[in-house]
Amino acid sequence: MGLFMVADGLGGNAAGEVASRMAIELVKSCFEEGEELEETWPYGMGSAQDRDEVRLVLSVRRANRAIYEASQQQEALRGMATTFAGVLLGRGMAYIAHVGDSRVYRMRGGRLERLTRDHTLVEELLGDGDGAREAVEALSNRARTITRALGADENVDIESRVEATAPGDIFLVCSDGLWGPVPERRIAGILGAHRDLGFAAELLIDLANEHGGPNNVTCVLARLGGG
Repeated sequence: MGLFMVADGLGGNAAGEVASRMAIELVKSCFEEGEELEETWPYGMGSAQDRDEVRLVLSVRRANRAIYEASQQQEALRGMATTFAGVLLGRGMAYIAHVGDSRVYRMRGGRLERLTRDHTLVEELLGDGDGAREAVEALSNRARTITRALGADENVDIESRVEATAPGDIFLVCSDGLWGPVPERRIAGILGAHRDLGFAAELLIDLANEHGGPNNVTCVLARLGGG
């Protein structure tokens, strides 16, 4: 379906592994049952590109509601939540939706670019001011506290964007277990040096573990062909 996703259950929260699995399965099922969403599209007469973006956002919204309701109904699941990052690759376009601190990157022409903004305390407060960011992270152990997650509340603000694609683009979807311990320049170096994406993924995970592996490491890689 051209759909690539990562969901990372929040550490310390009850049943985070249940929440992350629900997120992936529910978003996937919304695409498998596409006609079921037709009536809820806010602009059904829009272009195919509009509909693809809306379908992705609505599927993530539906997953949030289901995770939240399950957590309210079962005591063992109370408080469960998960991050989510997903890319839908369509004809000439990439549709991106995310909540939390799982990320989407694009590698193009040897340059790695982050396409998502972390929903964390430091990102919300400081934006991209590198000097101020380093100061806050050094002074506060809450700097990377997640400010949004699927299942944490009945409603969630899902951030989305649309990017034109080009042949050879590589998309990386990953949890903070990868981008936290591994610098982006090292990630770019591996993606640039190894065409076999399976091998590149193994190297990225090994590198994260060599740097201490403080968190679960998940990454998904996809390359666009010339067609």
